[in-house]
Amino acid sequence: MKNLYQKINDIQKQVKSVHKGGTVKINEKSSYSAVLHDDVTGLLHDPIANAGIVAMARMETCELESFEVQKSFNGQTTSSRSYMVKVWASVTFMNSDNPTEQFQTQCFAYAIDSGDKATGKAYSMAIKYCYLKTFMLESCDDEESRDYENSWKNEPAIKQWETTHQTQKAPVKEVVKPTFQVEGIGQQRPLTGAASDAQKNALRKMGIKFEENITKDEASRLIGEAKRN
Repeated sequence: MKNLYQKINDIQKQVKSVHKGGTVKINEKSSYSAVLHDDVTGLLHDPIANAGIVAMARMETCELESFEVQKSFNGQTTSSRSYMVKVWASVTFMNSDNPTEQFQTQCFAYAIDSGDKATGKAYSMAIKYCYLKTFMLESCDDEESRDYENSWKNEPAIKQWETTHQTQKAPVKEVVKPTFQVEGIGQQRPLTGAASDAQKNALRKMGIKFEENITKDEASRLIGEAKRN
């Protein structure tokens, strides 16, 4: 009977790379290819199940921020609201032959959406990175230049994605204005960019030196690095 780490190692030998199967749109003129959550889970589902491993995903923390976005076009300005969600997520890998044998991987991700999909995007992205890093998967662009798994060789040709450049009469200018941050149910405060007292206390408990004017993002980065280490 193999232990959990031997089973993980078997999957690492079997599955080495994953195609960038999706396109992420930055704006009307720019986009880039990316490895999607479904690309990774679809590739790893059978190898993980066949190896006798149970993978359990969990959202550890979730932070929501709201932004007002103003767009100016041909002298007219329109406003809309967007949401940024920052998520810490984990995947616990368990040996189905010995459920007491398990380990956990954690990753951070954030996403922005004008509707209600920011949380799902960030959560899926964090879980995707947990799988990518645990199984040491490389992402590939050129199908002809590398060796891929048999499961990919038997699939139809990967779709080719093209970016369409549209001509506009005048440049579009976007101004993003932060308004508030939701810290709990029914609780909100002005978003100033400065680290919160809770973040500073967490840094002190971890023994991390910092300046009192440290920003929220820098504090989150330091806390995240300390947790990973």
